[in-house]
Amino acid sequence: MALLPFWRVSARRVQPRPAAGGIPPSIGVAPSDRLLSKSTLINIAQSGLVQAMRSQHAMGLWEALRRHRRPASASDLAVLCECSHAEAQRALDLLERATLVRKRRASRRRRSAVYETAVQAISVVFDRGDPDHAKLIREFEQYIAHELEDEHFRHELPITRAPSGYWRYYHCNPLFLEPSDLQELKQRILRVEEFIKLLNDRQAASASTSRCNYATLLRVAPLGGKVMPQPHLKLVSRTVAEARRGASATQSPRLSRREREAVLALRDGRTRAAVAEHLGISVHTLGTICKRAYRKLGINRVTQLKDVWID
Repeated sequence: MALLPFWRVSARRVQPRPAAGGIPPSIGVAPSDRLLSKSTLINIAQSGLVQAMRSQHAMGLWEALRRHRRPASASDLAVLCECSHAEAQRALDLLERATLVRKRRASRRRRSAVYETAVQAISVVFDRGDPDHAKLIREFEQYIAHELEDEHFRHELPITRAPSGYWRYYHCNPLFLEPSDLQELKQRILRVEEFIKLLNDRQAASASTSRCNYATLLRVAPLGGKVMPQPHLKLVSRTVAEARRGASATQSPRLSRREREAVLALRDGRTRAAVAEHLGISVHTLGTICKRAYRKLGINRVTQLKDVWID
């Protein structure tokens, strides 16, 4: 099943609270209170929850049911997920035990039982001081690192077979981050996450999207021990390399590090004052840097930055 949720994990400690109607609290892990406030929290110790989260088929079926937007039977979901009725039923039983779906039993008007999502987002909360919670979180982290990532990319097309026009990017590199750098990185990743959520919501509204054609992975983690910085490596096809070589032959000189940092920040929508403060220079000096950069790029104003390639 290709419909898999986007997992978000951070070390925020949130105390579980009873949910309405006697439903056990759910465990939600999110990077901000703004995100936490939009979904029901499920306690990580909820019976069957971790088992359900570790089942890719169960999670794919839950997402299919969420996108379906109305109650569905096991037979309906088997068709949606292209699996057998027995497989769909086993996944539904697992999800029901974890309180992620609700079951409506068969009645005179309904020949078979139907299911609906019990929450609109799976947000899991844990207590860092609880050793049982810590053990469950560690198990789930290992599952993500050693099983889920492999499964996501198991169907990855080799670079030599990927159709023309497809985009592939892989970045794995240790970094030294100052507190301000880390804060900026978090904000940029949050913007990426918001865009991915927008794509998911947009696809959920379209019945035509039943399979995924790209896998994405974003991962940032603190390091211990002695890890040396690594070079930035690029893998480029000959066609792309020749096209860039031809373009660079007619381009102006390469941007300096300071020029590149300035124009990238401005392209992201930051104000001149904010960029100048971040770089530790005056707005007047920033203006001089931008003039040099614009001259090299062959543009006249900041709005044109989005139309040029900045290497």
